[in-house]
Amino acid sequence: MYKSTHALHKSADDCSSSIYSAKSWVWLFFSLYYFVPLYYLPFSGFQLPVLVGVYCLFVGLYLWAITLSANRVWKAILALSLLSIATSAYTPGASTFFSYVGFLIGFSYRTRIWLNLLVLHLLVIVGLHYTFNYPIPFFALPAISGLITISIIGYVERVRLEARISQQKSHEEIEQLAIIAERERIARDLHDILGHTLSSIALKAELAEKLLAQDKQEIAREHVSELHHIARNTLSLVRQTVSGYKHRGLSGEVMELCEKLRQNGFVVELLGEIPQLSARAETAVILALTELTTNVLRHSNGNHCQIEFRHSCDKILVSMRDNGKVSALTPGNGLQGIQERIQALAGELQSSISKGCEFVISLPRHELHH
Repeated sequence: MYKSTHALHKSADDCSSSIYSAKSWVWLFFSLYYFVPLYYLPFSGFQLPVLVGVYCLFVGLYLWAITLSANRVWKAILALSLLSIATSAYTPGASTFFSYVGFLIGFSYRTRIWLNLLVLHLLVIVGLHYTFNYPIPFFALPAISGLITISIIGYVERVRLEARISQQKSHEEIEQLAIIAERERIARDLHDILGHTLSSIALKAELAEKLLAQDKQEIAREHVSELHHIARNTLSLVRQTVSGYKHRGLSGEVMELCEKLRQNGFVVELLGEIPQLSARAETAVILALTELTTNVLRHSNGNHCQIEFRHSCDKILVSMRDNGKVSALTPGNGLQGIQERIQALAGELQSSISKGCEFVISLPRHELHH
């Protein structure tokens, strides 16, 4: 009865599932104490079948109780309580029934209701003891001790079940948050990757269209070939992003970005030594520089771009500046994505438009790959 009749409640208050367990009937073995008084009290031939019938009724009610949801189990508890009280008039063996009642109320109700019901049944037992004047060791002692101890066991089982449910819910919430965070990461990464590459494709396509209009087919064919190369690289990057983003390394990506800028008429200056960063920091810097390069290609009216890597005290600094004139800087989804990604690494993204447009990414020094 005790550990096997556990409820599989969906929550502490949602008790729509039953407390049935396939092995619950095993605990009925302890209810055989009900027949002990047959050995020391005289019963008539008429009383014996009645007592056996009462026991069968008790078993039926108990098996019914463990199939009920906790918001309906009160019916079985009431029936078992009334049966225990009525049977106490004929045999002190009815004291064993109170143990099963105790477990049900301990398992099914919260602290205040449980304690109130427990006290109520204790008063009933005391009242029955004085009413029928049974010897204490044969009625009051087993009834009270069984009611209290088994009810506590039922209550503890309920608390343990609630703790398991709470822990499971916490795990599910964490998993759900992780899924949301991963979706946001993929959305940001795809925005950064596709924003950059689609801008490059648009520029290349526009240039190829102009060259074709001027009947410069050879040069246009070269740009169309580059379009094919960019599209294939983009497809590869998208696949890598969805699967966790595996790239060619910071050095390779920076060189590729510099080449794209040069192809679009910018003089590119690369300063400092490109550091070896941790995997997550490297990914964040690559995607940030990709987005910033896209912004330069889309919006800058300058012709010079500088990318610089340097160390300052306990920070790693990555800056990108161009000589285009900017009157105001309005952060969009791309810059916000960079900001969130850098902040997740305990870093910062700063911007300035005093001398062209400049962005500075600072990361903690521990992001260096050792």
